[in-house]
Amino acid sequence: MSVEGDAPVCAAVDEARDVLDALTLAQTRHLLRRKGAEMTVRVLPIPGHDGGHAVIIGDVEHRHTPPLVRIHSRCLYGDALQSDDCDCGPELDQAMDRIQWEDAGVLLYLEQEGRGAGLEVKARGLGITQALGYDTFAAYDELGYQHDYRNYDTAAEFLKRLGLRQVRLLTNNPDKVAALHRHQITVTQVPLHTEPRSETARDYLRAKRLRRGHLLPNNHRCSFPRHLVRAWLGLVMPATGAMICWGPKELAILAYLALMLTLLAWCLTRVPIRLRTRARLRHLTARPATGGS
Repeated sequence: MSVEGDAPVCAAVDEARDVLDALTLAQTRHLLRRKGAEMTVRVLPIPGHDGGHAVIIGDVEHRHTPPLVRIHSRCLYGDALQSDDCDCGPELDQAMDRIQWEDAGVLLYLEQEGRGAGLEVKARGLGITQALGYDTFAAYDELGYQHDYRNYDTAAEFLKRLGLRQVRLLTNNPDKVAALHRHQITVTQVPLHTEPRSETARDYLRAKRLRRGHLLPNNHRCSFPRHLVRAWLGLVMPATGAMICWGPKELAILAYLALMLTLLAWCLTRVPIRLRTRARLRHLTARPATGGS
């Protein structure tokens, strides 16, 4: 039932909210240095059960092309503690790299820990996963919880508040794309593919692809178990040493080269070395620091 006068009241509320948003954006404007380059940042709260905060980088309101947007559910383990057992931290890092490269974009950081079930449920689920070998979704089944409690309608409405009707969404999750479509936001999906940093992370990505339809490649290779790698090195190194000391010169050279290649391949698979190498390459190829707009 409509009440006469509701429309003017709603219009006045919307106008007051817009003024407050503009004031908050102006008051929170500042420079943030990340990976050696500066960017202009503004912050707005996102109210509601599935809310959080919006971090607005650069000038997204007056772009000629749809801005990059990342809708990210909080993950204490992945985002803050840099856990190797999920892809949350690497996905957020890659999304921010892409946004920063364009000097414009929006990060919606939502309070949806543990797919909306909370950190305690998430921790209990991880315990079941490690004890029984279940994937994360089967562990939630065991605890009596739904696979995913998250809702992205609040995020979609917030993007419309910012005046964004077309976005490039940094996500593998079809639920986020569908939520924005329901709110008449045109979406170009931009997948985020990261390299798993552990076997647990590899299994997690596989479960998300099979169980929830995430847009992930089906080519995550299985690494050799560490004990097999150590056993191989334990055999190769003494054999190579014996060949160098007592074998023919030609075979000794070949054995030495084989050992060096084996050690190089092993080092390149070590995550800390790989991460440091990537960080160094990013630093060398980074653009000069700018203040953004």
